[in-house]
Amino acid sequence: MKKLLTAAVLVTPFIMPTYAIADITAYGRVIYNVVSDDTSDDLYFGRHEFAESTIGIKGSVDYDGLTFGAQVEIGLDEGVSNLLQSDSNARNRIQEIWVSGKYGKVKLGTGASITWIASDVDQSGTWWSDPLGMSQRFGSTRRGPAGQSQTPFVQTQSIFSERIAYESPSFMGGIKFYAQQGEDSSREFAVKYAKNGWRANAWVSDFGDADNDTDPQANIDGNGTPGFFGAESGRGILAGYKHGSGVNFTATYGESDLVNNSERDFLNWKLGYTQGKHAASVSLGQYGSNSADGIAGADHDRTTVAYHYAPTKGVRFWIQATQGDTEGQDSFNSLAIGGMVKL
Repeated sequence: MKKLLTAAVLVTPFIMPTYAIADITAYGRVIYNVVSDDTSDDLYFGRHEFAESTIGIKGSVDYDGLTFGAQVEIGLDEGVSNLLQSDSNARNRIQEIWVSGKYGKVKLGTGASITWIASDVDQSGTWWSDPLGMSQRFGSTRRGPAGQSQTPFVQTQSIFSERIAYESPSFMGGIKFYAQQGEDSSREFAVKYAKNGWRANAWVSDFGDADNDTDPQANIDGNGTPGFFGAESGRGILAGYKHGSGVNFTATYGESDLVNNSERDFLNWKLGYTQGKHAASVSLGQYGSNSADGIAGADHDRTTVAYHYAPTKGVRFWIQATQGDTEGQDSFNSLAIGGMVKL
């Protein structure tokens, strides 16, 4: 449950010679899973990366036709993986200030990248455990052999970064434009359309000078991998439709260019149905690659079936089964049972 606090903010006479009333919201969520798969005889308890448990505070104040705001959010990763937290299970997800008006919104600081924000297209109701495109990589239940668990989608979007970002107002009946300048001369651009059950977006990312930086502190993904999880740039398109009956369909295609001059691509689709407290979906991911010499790598297919039950607002439980097959390797299966409570 969100708690709304009211704070009186005194602004200096040089900016605003009066008191402004700021709306401040404290929020959070707890996500946890029990995961079993073929990679081990053990059960895994915990969370994984970007769909992690969080706690945060945000607020805004209106002045002279503009809205000024700020947000701070901490993520807590526990149990399943510590890819981004080698020394601690906590990390700063968001620390930003922003201003918005009739010409759009500008954000400054650490926060969600515009390619991630614009990818809010999946309307299946099972996003929290199986987000399309990010499928089984940055959902809450990713497990599997390293070569199979990291899909190419993650190499096309920087997710969270230190940046200055611009979001345009809606124009031409539901279109928005996004642009971002980040660390190490990285840049991202995206366009999104949302209207009458349709959602679509296209994006392009250039991860900048971090591609060949040997200083681990300069790697924009927070680990020692050259580039952004090995990539120097990426692009993609994501589109979907939800009918009034609850039936929905989403598909995505994209490509990433790696630091070693190889390429990866993905084609994912998802068919879902949501009605009231229930949501179910089946998704299929197909992933390919080519070496710097143009030699095709092993193809990987992954199928996931998910069911979610939301008994009340802010509470959600799920069960999800995944099978992955990589050409020339043994297939693997995983089963996850988990849930989320929003505060």
